[in-house]
Amino acid sequence: MSTAFAPARFVSRSLRLSIRARRTPFKLRKLLVIDDDAKLIGYYRELLIPYGFEVLTAFDGQDAIPIVEGNPDIMLVILDLSMPRMDGREWLRWFRGIRKESPVIIVSGYKLDVDPELRPSVVLEKPFHVADLLDLIGLFCGLGTPPMANVNL
Repeated sequence: MSTAFAPARFVSRSLRLSIRARRTPFKLRKLLVIDDDAKLIGYYRELLIPYGFEVLTAFDGQDAIPIVEGNPDIMLVILDLSMPRMDGREWLRWFRGIRKESPVIIVSGYKLDVDPELRPSVVLEKPFHVADLLDLIGLFCGLGTPPMANVNL
């Protein structure tokens, strides 16, 4: 992995110095979205990528298992409960067996009585405001300003 340098020049009295500022490599924070709605997954990606997230996706719990096993650095899971093959409840039971404290946001269109042993971090009922989702993601993972919104000083 190479380190990028940005040139900067400083003039000190009659001595001219050329100094290169060191840039630390940018590392994306990983999120996993598990939902059987491809359009909704696209919205999550479109929303979260500008905030510095790598958005991993799965269309059901069964597809999500190898993603979790191959990515121990996933910071947060956004989970739908109604999915084919392996639904959200079954997947969350499996996930809590290996990661007891990892944050999970359950997104559902139904009023839920969630089994306490599943221990989701929070349940977000559809329809929800994007600001509410971003607040929760910021709480669990930190949330900066998207790069396009930065002001040049």
